[in-house]
Amino acid sequence: MKAPRRILYLAFLLLVPEFGFAAGLPPWQFGMTKEQVASFKQFGPYKSFSNGDLETFNGVYLGQKRNVQFYFQNNRLVKIMAGLGESSDRDKAIATFKTAYRLLEKNYGKVVIPEEHRAAGSKPSLDGSAIAAVMNASLFGYTHINPVNQPRDMHVWGSVASTMIGNKRWYYVWIMFSPR
Repeated sequence: MKAPRRILYLAFLLLVPEFGFAAGLPPWQFGMTKEQVASFKQFGPYKSFSNGDLETFNGVYLGQKRNVQFYFQNNRLVKIMAGLGESSDRDKAIATFKTAYRLLEKNYGKVVIPEEHRAAGSKPSLDGSAIAAVMNASLFGYTHINPVNQPRDMHVWGSVASTMIGNKRWYYVWIMFSPR
């Protein structure tokens, strides 16, 4: 009796090949090829970076149109980044960081900012944490936001990054996904 169930189970897995790569940012799933990622024409056009990675400015994250970038190793999708905003305005970067913090907290529960160091027992305000995160990114390049409770099949985190372009400081806020 066990043999027929095993055969049925194996047949099911073979008929549903994407089952093994269900994690990602729907409709994109880790393990897809570049061609499979770009096959979702409703989110195109897709632009290719010089290294072959892809992006679209018509991706969707939590129901909103976003810049979504796709990173590949050996032509398989290994990282997805959903952009929440980019700006040379520090106040906009602070507000966008707070948005990322709240989105991660709403969808995954408690979040931490690893670069944030506080006195034992102190409770920071989100405003203070966001200002510190953006300033830290200005000094060291980036600050992360990590949900304490991670999904079983992927790692999710947020980041504010900062870089100088010409004589202007730019800030980028992303939510990122990678397989476990």
